Amino acid sequence: MNAHLLSTAFRVWLMETLVSGFNFFVLMGFIYEPLWGTLIAHQVGMTTRIVYIFAFAYLLLRFVKDYEIKDLFHVGFLWLVLELTFEWGGSFLLGRPVEEILIGWNIFAGYMWPYVLLTYLFSSLIIGAVLHPGKTTER
Repeated sequence: MNAHLLSTAFRVWLMETLVSGFNFFVLMGFIYEPLWGTLIAHQVGMTTRIVYIFAFAYLLLRFVKDYEIKDLFHVGFLWLVLELTFEWGGSFLLGRPVEEILIGWNIFAGYMWPYVLLTYLFSSLIIGAVLHPGKTTER
C-alpha cells in the first residue's frame, strides 16, 4: 500500500470538499437554482463536480509520481468511502431525513449523484491508466 499516495489523496479530497462546498452552496444554491430550477441546477453542479474531480485526480498523480495501478484502486476506494461517510454523516448530523438524501440518487428522475460517486471511485484509475501524469517514460 502506497502510504504517501493515500495521505496525499486524503488531503486532495479535503481540498475537493471545499470546492464542492462552494459549488453546492454558492453556485448551485444562489446562481443555478434561481435561474433554472432544482433539477437543472443539480445536473449542472454535478457535471461540474465530475469534471473537477478528474482535475484533482490528475493533479494528485502529477504531484505523487510514484504509483501503480493497484494504488489507484486504493485511492478510488478511499475517496468513495470518505465521500459517503461525509455526505451521510453530515446529513444525519444536520437532521436531514433519508428520503431527502435519496432524492439525488434517483438517476431515472435525472439526478446524477451515483455518477459523482463512480467518478470518485474511478477517476484516479482512469487518469493514471490513460494519461500517466507524473510518470516518466523509460526508453
